[in-house]
Parts: sequence; structure tokens; C-alpha cells
Amino acid sequence: GTAGYIYKDKTPFEKLSDDYYCPVCAAPKRRFRPYEPPVAKNANATDARKARKEQLKKDETVGKALPIGIAVGIVALAALFFYLNSVY
Repeated sequence: GTAGYIYKDKTPFEKLSDDYYCPVCAAPKRRFRPYEPPVAKNANATDARKARKEQLKKDETVGKALPIGIAVGIVALAALFFYLNSVY
């Protein structure tokens, strides 16, 4: 349920009837979410580190692409500006 109640009876949660209610807050069965225990600090340190590296790589690529994108945008705007001004 929503009150932080964790269902840990012998009957698997899926096997409970659909009219099961949280004994603490009376939330219906559909309101329950699978319990995900907080990840221990070093439970998967290598995975976390890999993910962080990937993220850094992504950020770097964006960081490199961004100035190019801005430069192209400015050139395009300038070209458009001169084009529009030269028409009249």
C-alpha cells in the first residue's frame, strides 16, 4: 500500500484475490508496487561506475556537438538575416 507496508506473507502476492486490501492503509491490491530495496553502496559498484562512464562519454559528445550546433545555427541565422535584408 501507500503507507510503506511491505507484504511478506507466505502466499505469493500474485496469488492473492483481487479484493485484497492493505491491512495498514486499506489500499486496494492494484495500488501495491513491487518493493525495490534501496541499492547497497557497493552492491554493483562496477556497474554504477560503467554507467557513470557512459554518461560522461555522452555528456562529452554533447559538449563537443553543442558548440558546433550553435555555430551552425548562428551562421544560418546570419545568412537568413542578410538574405532577407538584401531582398528589399
